[in-house]
Amino acid sequence: MVCLESAVVWAHRASPRSTWVMVELVAEGLRGFGELSDGGPVEALVAAARSIGSSVVGLPLEQARAALRLRSVTGADAFLSSTIRGGYESALADLAARLQGQSLSASLGLGDPRPVRLYANLNRRYGGDGAETIVAEAVYAVGNGFSAVKVAPFLDNHRRGMSGVRLVDAGLELVVKVREAVPGGIRLMVDCHHLVPAEFAAVVARELAALDLYWVEDLVRVDDRAALDAAAGSGLSLAAGEHIWQPAAAAAACADGALRYWLVDPKHAGGPPGVARIAEAIGDTQLTFHNPSGPVGTAHAAHLAALGGTGTWLEYAWGETDRLTFLDPPEVATDGMLRPAGPGIGCSPGEAVGVELTRVGEE
Repeated sequence: MVCLESAVVWAHRASPRSTWVMVELVAEGLRGFGELSDGGPVEALVAAARSIGSSVVGLPLEQARAALRLRSVTGADAFLSSTIRGGYESALADLAARLQGQSLSASLGLGDPRPVRLYANLNRRYGGDGAETIVAEAVYAVGNGFSAVKVAPFLDNHRRGMSGVRLVDAGLELVVKVREAVPGGIRLMVDCHHLVPAEFAAVVARELAALDLYWVEDLVRVDDRAALDAAAGSGLSLAAGEHIWQPAAAAAACADGALRYWLVDPKHAGGPPGVARIAEAIGDTQLTFHNPSGPVGTAHAAHLAALGGTGTWLEYAWGETDRLTFLDPPEVATDGMLRPAGPGIGCSPGEAVGVELTRVGEE
């Protein structure tokens, strides 16, 4: 009987905006990894994840998994709890696959790992650097083989205190600049982060509809059916889903076809089993993968990509240079594609590649 020997949670500050939080589980001398970044304030996230780790060490793998699933993911800390579950479920799945000598995708019954298309998230690293930098990075990403880029035109100006018509005008201006800077065949995604004031939603939808966008994310709330239908009626391809982990909520949001794309984040959705439940719940809505964070989460999502079929996409945090040295073997995005391997997720983070980690939980 294979039992968990240790659980270590650690954080790595990758950029001014990104702190990657990971969990490592060890059994039989092998290590499995999961990511739980962006699940809440880093200190609270790490503390809660460490607490769970201490409760499952020593248990057989299946008992550890069962213990995780008994934990509540309701109440004020539900999102944090679901993300921690996602990190541990992912690490357990990675570890189990390595123990079997299989890739994660094969271990989950999804077949051999296959290449997955990436889109470059520009705002995670460059959003605070101004419009000209974002435009330049969009062009640079395209020059490096990416066929799709995503911008967040309202997020950083909102953080600077901009609101109302000034926020809307500045955001639309950025989208226009990026659209004009990249070739017409490049897919451009726009993430509105629910920051467009309700009184401007119709205007923004109309303006964005004229810009040949691949999708528009989080323009309105998915539980506001009238607003969602109105936005879809403007001709936009709407996307949502990153913070929703309940299959019933996902099914309700996709019920009338207003959403074209569902952006599942394996971390927040509860790991591989959570993603599978979401994939079933959303019906004909196209499943894509949200992951504006670390390369461990990216590797996990790549192994789950078969759940989204050939039309899926995987988000890639463009420009965070620590990605180049964080994993062994290194993460390589070639021609806008990621080609996952095995065993497990096919890579491991750590000091073996010279990354200075801020370890939490090692005594």
